[in-house]
Amino acid sequence: MKNLQTVPTWTGGVVHDVVAEVLRGIRKGQQLSIDQAVKMAKQRAQHDFEDSRSSAYRSRPKRLCGLQDHYHGVPITDESLEEALATMELCIRRLYSTPTYNRMLELEPDKIIESEKLQSMTLSGCKVWVKPDLLVHDLDDRVMVVDWKTGASSATEETGLQLAIYAIYAVRTYGFSPEELSGVEVNLRSGEEHHYSLDAQTLEGAREYIESSASRMQALLHDREENVALLRDFPKIEDLQLCQDCRFRRACNRS
Repeated sequence: MKNLQTVPTWTGGVVHDVVAEVLRGIRKGQQLSIDQAVKMAKQRAQHDFEDSRSSAYRSRPKRLCGLQDHYHGVPITDESLEEALATMELCIRRLYSTPTYNRMLELEPDKIIESEKLQSMTLSGCKVWVKPDLLVHDLDDRVMVVDWKTGASSATEETGLQLAIYAIYAVRTYGFSPEELSGVEVNLRSGEEHHYSLDAQTLEGAREYIESSASRMQALLHDREENVALLRDFPKIEDLQLCQDCRFRRACNRS
């Protein structure tokens, strides 16, 4: 159940994966056209949707797409599917007009440092998983930490925190200094870009946030040393509206 996706999450995931393929093409000197990228997204979406609808994902839940609606027996209307496909196409077409993408076309292919690779680092004794959308040397040799967004919201504190965590990873992995880094959120739905400071103070604030968050979660454990939690210590919430997007709602009979 932990691999189930909502339709909006799936939509964003397909866009991210296709953008990653576009960046691989740039890195290899084989730029994909807009039409090729859109076609790739539609083909991927069709395969994903069929894997979910046919329950094929149950045999390979880590590899194949499973949508919460199909799992819980909630029909996905043709209108909802068409809207998701239209959003995918819109986001990919917008990618090609963004300043960040067009700046990359002016760079040498090896200026792309990393894209969509699941990595980890240890902070305050905790293993933290990260998957930066893009790390790239800009024209002035600063390093852009880029986050693609496909939702309607933009320029939030949460995005700033996410970029700061990616920046900590970049500092630790590649030895960059905070002064070399700049954060960029590229909203592929609206085409807007928002820039974030990634100075030493910002990164320290992100590190403190992770440490505090981990401590709060560990405080709920029955046995912290053995990492054991007891169900009785986690009563069900009363607001059932909050359960609607929970992939585990069937486990506590709230589907």
